[in-house]
Amino acid sequence: MIHLTYTNDRVTVWSAEDWLKIREEHRIVGALIGCLAHLPRQDTFLGLPMVLLPEEATLLLEKNFASLVSYPCLSNAPSSELKKRFEEYRKTMYLEEVEYFKEERKHQVTSMIDKIVEGKRKKLMGVTSNKKKKVDGDAENSGRSQTKDSNDEIDIDREALLKEELDKIKDIDENNALIQTFTASPWITEKDSEPVQWNYPSTNAEKLRFKTFKDLWEKGHYLTPGQKFGADYLVYPGDPIKFHAQFLVICIDRDEALAATELVALGRLGTSVRKTVVLASLTADGNSVMYQSLHWSESI
Repeated sequence: MIHLTYTNDRVTVWSAEDWLKIREEHRIVGALIGCLAHLPRQDTFLGLPMVLLPEEATLLLEKNFASLVSYPCLSNAPSSELKKRFEEYRKTMYLEEVEYFKEERKHQVTSMIDKIVEGKRKKLMGVTSNKKKKVDGDAENSGRSQTKDSNDEIDIDREALLKEELDKIKDIDENNALIQTFTASPWITEKDSEPVQWNYPSTNAEKLRFKTFKDLWEKGHYLTPGQKFGADYLVYPGDPIKFHAQFLVICIDRDEALAATELVALGRLGTSVRKTVVLASLTADGNSVMYQSLHWSESI
């Protein structure tokens, strides 16, 4: 069961697993509003939490895909016991990171031990050569022969050198250790949650919006807010990551009068953004949704 969190009159999703399930299985897009820990100084790419439209939350609840809860304990200051658990968890994470770092470093050193041995041998060869040049500087050919003989005698203990290199590996400083950033509290349990009474939709306008959203969703579409285009919803034939919106849906009361200038403006809007403007209203019995599309005619 997906857990939706009700906070400050907004429905949010904090779990990455729940977010993925909502997106892939239920075609609910939502809006990510969180800052990415590794890219904090930008707002192009955002992360958890995700805020749901009231229509999206109502649909998930009505279909029994999710439950809506609140966590009053999060409004309280953490207890001393919780602080202690947090410090213990932080210490455990640091020790695990140290161990992982050492294992990675050991793997790197072990995989490069042959190069290290060769480098050590060349270094010793250079030292030997310099000494021979000082002693036998007057006889160049003789010096080369003696250097070659001394190089052949250099023997490096591979295992001892490996142990020496591994002993150089130190623990990473705790101040430089990576810190895990939580998007969901690891210490919250089911007993900490309280069910929330969800009253959306309550007005006629909200009922129209929800019925329209639900009807289009049941037809297999993806929907996102359409305020930036002056509409209620943008409707996509597939995932918005892969497709452009095809329709601009505007919810209006069936008895609401539209001026000719408004119709012209909506028609021109759809043409300018290359999308079809759709007016959505409830039928007389209020049980279903009817649609009317607008197309701008060039002959007018």
